[in-house]
Amino acid sequence: MTNARKIGRNDPCPCGSGKKFKKCCLDSERLDDLSSDSPQSVQTPSVLRSALQDEEALPAYDPFTEPDPDLWVVLDEEERIDLVMAYHRRVGIPLPREKVHAILHVIVESQIADPTLPVRSEAQRLMSEGLDRHEAIHAIGSVLAGHMNELMRETKSGDDNVETKPDQDPNETYFAQLKLLTADEWRRSG
Repeated sequence: MTNARKIGRNDPCPCGSGKKFKKCCLDSERLDDLSSDSPQSVQTPSVLRSALQDEEALPAYDPFTEPDPDLWVVLDEEERIDLVMAYHRRVGIPLPREKVHAILHVIVESQIADPTLPVRSEAQRLMSEGLDRHEAIHAIGSVLAGHMNELMRETKSGDDNVETKPDQDPNETYFAQLKLLTADEWRRSG
């Protein structure tokens, strides 16, 4: 049986933002037919995309809390980068290479949001070993940065593994290195 009650001002917004409906990015005209019991029914990219067009509607990023994967992947890459940079500015973390740092955050968050990649489970494992979510993102980002550096060196030296091994996933090494990474190892590294 479906609850046909209209969404109230203080009900959670069906977009999944976690905000109350009255404070959310979606306008009530699009949601008149939705009930409070059907939060997943409006999470289509076109609805979310139009809702996120307004800069004030962008959710604040917090590396200690996993962003909603459906909302995260709808954002443009530059919007994701801006959100991460805004977080670090908001909490007063000065970074010498702010945009590079934010890009690594964005790549790791996007990999965590992708259910086909092992990065989510590796992040969860690192957190179960005692890292907080932000530390886990940095630990994974350090492995990612090393992997990207190695790929660039291979390309620069002419050792193009893509042509010599077309069936091999270039990220296979990265995923293997993530599996070997431990929270203790990360703590000792820096």
